[in-house]
Amino acid sequence: MVFLFIFLMIILMVLTIRIKFELTNFIFNSENKNHFNRDYEMKVILYVFYKIPILKTKINNNKIKKITNNDKVKQSIKKQEIRIMENRKDFDKEIVKGLKSIKIEVEEMKLNVFIGTENASLTAFIIPVISTILAMVLSRCIVKHNEKQIFSITPVYINQNLINIEFSGIFQIKMIHIINTICILNKKRKGDKNERTSNRGAYDYGYE
Repeated sequence: MVFLFIFLMIILMVLTIRIKFELTNFIFNSENKNHFNRDYEMKVILYVFYKIPILKTKINNNKIKKITNNDKVKQSIKKQEIRIMENRKDFDKEIVKGLKSIKIEVEEMKLNVFIGTENASLTAFIIPVISTILAMVLSRCIVKHNEKQIFSITPVYINQNLINIEFSGIFQIKMIHIINTICILNKKRKGDKNERTSNRGAYDYGYE
């Protein structure tokens, strides 16, 4: 009885995990040689039962470099790159399905995007299009609207192709959504394997 209670508590804890990200001073600048700034910082906080913090860590440029320079991580990344190239079409579909399943809740956000092209007419055309698409995406992510959720897309008319992004924000993901996404992708892969096996079987009978 005690073992069953502990098991159920562990399951409940896993299902109610909430991962909170606090990203500050993230900048992408297409004009610079190093597109990403080095002084950004991200805090990652892990909650159970959606409210109780059990883990907190900080991620910055130096930590990411240490991780990516690790030989095991490099090998893992290389394997994933090969897998993506070999199954490009299926992988693209998996990404789309995965993004639809994961629900990112935005609490605070300050997003400024500056876009310019060599053609002023093209710049004037794409700005409202991108603004509309971004607004539609954010409307799915923002649960409660408040004054701390700000985004803007500004045209830059200097006859030059550029895109600059400045972002700071607080957003979170619930573990139940991640688990749901993993289940969807696994189901898709099993379905593809069964389909390929079925096709091979059909061809085998055809040659008899």
